[in-house]
Amino acid sequence: VPMIPISWYYIQESRKPACCSVRRYLGDCYTMLQSKGMFYIALYCFAHGSIGDINTTASGNVAKYWAKVHNMQAALFGIVGAGIFALGLWIVKRYLLHVCWRRIIAGTTVLLVAIDSIFTYCTVYDVLRDQYFYLGETVVVMVPAAARFLMTTFAVVEISQPGKEGITYGLMTTLHNLGSPVAQATSNIIFGTFRPRLSDASNYLKDTPHFRNTVALSYAFSYAAGILALLLLPLFPSQKEETRHRQETWPRKAVYAKCIVAGTVVAWIYSVTL
Repeated sequence: VPMIPISWYYIQESRKPACCSVRRYLGDCYTMLQSKGMFYIALYCFAHGSIGDINTTASGNVAKYWAKVHNMQAALFGIVGAGIFALGLWIVKRYLLHVCWRRIIAGTTVLLVAIDSIFTYCTVYDVLRDQYFYLGETVVVMVPAAARFLMTTFAVVEISQPGKEGITYGLMTTLHNLGSPVAQATSNIIFGTFRPRLSDASNYLKDTPHFRNTVALSYAFSYAAGILALLLLPLFPSQKEETRHRQETWPRKAVYAKCIVAGTVVAWIYSVTL
C-alpha cells in the first residue's frame, strides 16, 4: 500500500507524445523476439528454472517434524534474510560487476548446494535438530542468492532495445517463473516413487534409519538437479560485451519468436492447469 503514493509522487517521468500504435509496438516486440541472442537467454531462463528448481517433497516435513520450525521464527528469519539479500546486491555492485556472469552463476550454485547440505544433513541424521540452526541456512545463502539473481537481470538489461525494456524484463521474468511449476510437477513425479513415502508424516515420527537414508537420497537428487542445470550455461552470455555482440551479429529468424511465444503460452497453460 505505501508503494502506491510513493510511486505516484516521487517517480518523475516526462510525458512523451505517442509515436506509434499498439499494433506497431507489438509488431516491433515480435521483431525483437526474432533475435537468436534473445532466444538463447529466454531458453536459459525457462530451462534453468525447470531443472534447477527440482526440489525434494520432503523439505516441508523435515522442517516441521524434525527441525520443528515455527511460523514466527521462520518469518523473522525471512526478514533478516531479506536484509542480507540487500547486502548481497551491494557486494555485487561493489566488487563483481565485471566478473564473468557464468562463473558467478556456477560458483554461487555450488556454494548454495554446499551450504544447504550442511544444515540439511545435520537435521536429517539428527546431528543437530534445532529450528534456529535449520533456519540459519536461509540467512547464510542470501548473499550468493543475490549474486545469482542479478546475473540474469544484467543480461536482460543489456539485450533490451530502447523503449522495450519493460516488456523484455516482463517476458524473461515470466519464463523464469514458469519454470518453477514445471519443476514442481517433475519433483512430484520423481519423489513420489520414493519408498517409504516422503509425504507420509508418520514416517518422520517413526524416524527410522532407513527412512533417514531415503530422505537424504531425495536431497541428493535435488542437489544433482541444481548442478545439472549448470550445463545450460553456454546458452547464457559471459558478460555485457558478449550480450551486445550476440544481439548485433547473431541472425534473426521468425522461428525464434514463434518458439518463444508458443513456449510461453504452453508453459503458462500447463502450470495453471496443473
